[in-house]
Amino acid sequence: MKWSKYPNRIKIFGIWFVLNFALWVLFGMAIPEQTFEEKIAASKEHLNTGNYKLAKSGLSKIKPTDTGYKEAQYLIIKADSLITMEKEQKLLAKEAAKKKARETNEIEQKKQLEREIAAITEGVDFSSYKGSVDALQMELILFGAWAKIIEDGEKYEAPEIRKLAKTLKNKVVNLQVREFPKMRKEYAKIMADKLWSNDINVYSSGFGSTYINLTGGIFAANKNKKDFQNQIRESLKMYRFKQARYRWYKGDDEYTYWSLEPEKDTQLVTFK
Repeated sequence: MKWSKYPNRIKIFGIWFVLNFALWVLFGMAIPEQTFEEKIAASKEHLNTGNYKLAKSGLSKIKPTDTGYKEAQYLIIKADSLITMEKEQKLLAKEAAKKKARETNEIEQKKQLEREIAAITEGVDFSSYKGSVDALQMELILFGAWAKIIEDGEKYEAPEIRKLAKTLKNKVVNLQVREFPKMRKEYAKIMADKLWSNDINVYSSGFGSTYINLTGGIFAANKNKKDFQNQIRESLKMYRFKQARYRWYKGDDEYTYWSLEPEKDTQLVTFK
């Protein structure tokens, strides 16, 4: 490489470097360190504008040997006091916001409880929840939604909300006691329609239709009984059947049964 080919570039770079260095030296010499009075004045301005930490930072740079050290210490104490006050104000504002949110939630919870109580009092049409397993499951979901509203209401300390939650709970429990036997009977009927083509007869029995009976030649083998029970066990528990009974021919006095130990019809519906 021959440097003679790039004389202009080298000259330009050299001039740029020298100028920047000269400016740096000039500015460094032109900006003197702040005097004590200037530091105090700047810190007071920061205090007045709410920049307490910045004020304290500037005051902390004043040395014990400086003339105005005592005044700086006084202002530092003032800054600390203002910082503490600011924190307390923020905390109070945060608590006030929480209180307002809590009061808003209480109002909404109260309205929701009142709406549900009014709806049940007016009468709920459960006819749309019949005819299919999917429809029956929607009825269970409805009871589960009521249970969640009641549970949320019981968490509040406000006596009025807790009272409303208790009122709704009593109404929902009464509905469940009435509806679960109907759901079990309807479930057995739907199963009977589905399994008819497989020569399996299904019906419910017992007080409140708590037993489901399945009869068919397929159940002559114990393995088939067990496999079928494993398939429908969770559904039977959802509708709170107490027992599933299997026979392999109609009129058979003996049957194989599985006890399910379900929740009582008075227990609110929860999905775990």
